[in-house]
Amino acid sequence: MFTTFYRLIKTGFTNFLRNGWLSLASTIIMTLTLITISIFLILNIVLTQGIQTIQDKIDISIYLSDSAKGSKVLDLQKELSNNPDVKVVKYVSKDEAKQRYQEKFANNPQLKESLDDGGDNPLPASLEIKTYNPDKLSTLLPMFEQEKYKNMIRKVSYKENKEVIDRLFKATEFIKKIGWGLAAAFIITSLIIIFNTIRTAIYTHKSEIEIMKLVGANPWFIKWPFLIEGILYGIFGTILALIAISITLRLLSVSFNTYFGSGDTGDQVLGFLMKNLVTLVVLMLGVGITIGVTSSSIAIRKYLKKS
Repeated sequence: MFTTFYRLIKTGFTNFLRNGWLSLASTIIMTLTLITISIFLILNIVLTQGIQTIQDKIDISIYLSDSAKGSKVLDLQKELSNNPDVKVVKYVSKDEAKQRYQEKFANNPQLKESLDDGGDNPLPASLEIKTYNPDKLSTLLPMFEQEKYKNMIRKVSYKENKEVIDRLFKATEFIKKIGWGLAAAFIITSLIIIFNTIRTAIYTHKSEIEIMKLVGANPWFIKWPFLIEGILYGIFGTILALIAISITLRLLSVSFNTYFGSGDTGDQVLGFLMKNLVTLVVLMLGVGITIGVTSSSIAIRKYLKKS
């Protein structure tokens, strides 16, 4: 049995090498397919993590009028703190707001010094509110419309933050659609090209197949060399795709770190490949071998039905 298995593998390798340019074209298309699927999955994880990072920073800032009474501010802060959706409520005084402004624009002397002229501090005090779920921020808005709080609130900064999140979600959904579209297109292309490559190999070995059928060879003995050839496209495509993805992630990691910051998101770009290497290899091999075997099976089945 081992000898038979060895012969099948050897024949599959021989077919793979004998097809030359067709095998090369099939392997390249398979590689592009696996790269597209893998990069799309990785990009989706990075974007999701990026959005989560941004969401964690999103809050509602309630800017208070200078005439707001301390007792009412405390009442509002206490009512917010008792809300089960609210994670934390922080009071930012006018002096702290001024300090933050100066730190933010430390590299811009004109803006930094605009509050150092000895005049009154124009920046308002505020309440910064974070919720466990950013989607719950909108449920707090009616509270600020209450008559007892309405006159003490200068501005609520929710609308601007919501627009940023909505745009990020729309961009992510668009990228997902493009990714699935490209992946589907490459998968179909791989199926067609590998199908034609295997069909060419079958017709090249037409006389040999006829002899095997005449001597009563098991149909699986005829099919397996071509199935192994399809498996080889998946294996070599995976190897090349992993090399390409490693190089791509190394180049893109700088851009992601710059955009999202040097925290978990930036580290995840390069770290994803190493932390999930086994899973990624299994996934790519699974997809590649499935495409190769499916194309080979269809090609050999069609031929055997006709003959």
